[in-house]
Amino acid sequence: MASSRRALPVATLALRILSLLFLIASVVIIATAKVRADDTFFDEPDTTFKNVYAYRFVLAVGVIGCAYSLLAISFVAINLAGRKKMIGGTEGGTVFLICADVVCAVLLAAGGAAGLGLTVEAQRLFGEFLDSSFKTFFNRADISSVALLLASLCVVAIVMLSVYSLTK
Repeated sequence: MASSRRALPVATLALRILSLLFLIASVVIIATAKVRADDTFFDEPDTTFKNVYAYRFVLAVGVIGCAYSLLAISFVAINLAGRKKMIGGTEGGTVFLICADVVCAVLLAAGGAAGLGLTVEAQRLFGEFLDSSFKTFFNRADISSVALLLASLCVVAIVMLSVYSLTK
């Protein structure tokens, strides 16, 4: 009985840590993706996420998601240490975390979809004109966007566990 009481908070903590790892990976990958100016036929400076608004959004969403995940992990860890059954501690806390998690999941999904959509369309439209350094840049942006979408799936699973703990 005691182990089943702690199973939901432990699973929630594990999912929050997994989503944080996906978010950190997304931020690192998009922040380090670069096309060097001497690798292209343009006379422009290096191409990074700063040159494309959708990739700026991907980075911003990743950073916001990391900050939120760190805050949420601390709440879950405190509740787990206090051996509380509900993830938010009380019904009100659980409802607040559910609402915040839903907003976070939607934001992460929007960021991942924006980056993935732009990358797929750019490769489809300009694929034959892109050299290998641009293809590498777009592949890294693709991986970063997919990591955001995976983090979004983790947060959706957290919402389902939170709702289950609220109804139990």
